[in-house]
Amino acid sequence: MTRTAACFLIAASCVFVSAASGQRVAGIDSDGDGLSDALEARLIEQFRPVWMVSENDCSKVPARFVPDASVPRVGADDGTIYAQASPGGRAGEVEIHYYHLWRRDCGEMGHALDTEHVAVLLRSDGESWKASAWYAAAHEDTVCDAGQVTRASTIDAVDHGARVWVSAGKHASYFAERLCNYGCGGDRCVHMHELPAGDLINLGEANVPSVAWTHAPQWPLLEKMTRSDFTVARMSRLERLPETDIAWATPEKRPAQAAILGVNAGLGGAGLGASTGARGTNTAMVVTTDKTGHALGSAARHTGGALKKSYRGVRRALGGRSAND
Repeated sequence: MTRTAACFLIAASCVFVSAASGQRVAGIDSDGDGLSDALEARLIEQFRPVWMVSENDCSKVPARFVPDASVPRVGADDGTIYAQASPGGRAGEVEIHYYHLWRRDCGEMGHALDTEHVAVLLRSDGESWKASAWYAAAHEDTVCDAGQVTRASTIDAVDHGARVWVSAGKHASYFAERLCNYGCGGDRCVHMHELPAGDLINLGEANVPSVAWTHAPQWPLLEKMTRSDFTVARMSRLERLPETDIAWATPEKRPAQAAILGVNAGLGGAGLGASTGARGTNTAMVVTTDKTGHALGSAARHTGGALKKSYRGVRRALGGRSAND
């Protein structure tokens, strides 16, 4: 994502030409991305997700990291969430990433440090900001990638943050609790409770970070900060699906994941009934119109049984993954 801004000194403050909207926004812009600090702070707080975490997680809650350490070093396990607000790809758009960073991944193939996130795409009508789409990362950039993308209206998160379930130990993010069963065999959302709202820290931009450890090679945070989660291809595919659908972000990986788990029916399109073709491949879940039910049908039970039989296959699949995903 490219960011540009012009700053003119006026009475000890700056007036910015916003890369997001082309409008002049008064105030300080510490990271030079064209969005004032005040606007970023307001949007980051308004769309803060509600996090559901597991009581069984050995890492307990997301961690706060020592800000001036060049190597990520945990200062406290206190539920701190980090955020990054950037101009979107089109005028009038802002993309916010919310990072839940953990002391360790304590699931299968565990490792020190864990870098996970969700994202929201906001659009302005000139008076207010509304969420148009949400993205949840789950084993991002691996064969087991189970990330999801959805319209904000589908999950009732247009004016506020989405509710996000974080799998125990592995910390994959899901927009529905039962979607945890549709990862690659290692995810469970059990004994969940709402994470109390803690500190929310603005990371700034990759080239002007507010902390020292964004570029650390010990984790893939820099890569996540420098790309959009709402690509043209991903959004075009979502727009072709019904408004009830939560879509897979990388549907092309679902056949390989089904093979790993040994299930002939595959993992995509659960609960679609007679639906076939592109929708069955792309859709992770169909949300009912009252936003309270999920049409997963009996496929969840069959997949759950298959997971128990696929331990060795999952370990082999995860063996080549990045150390900190």
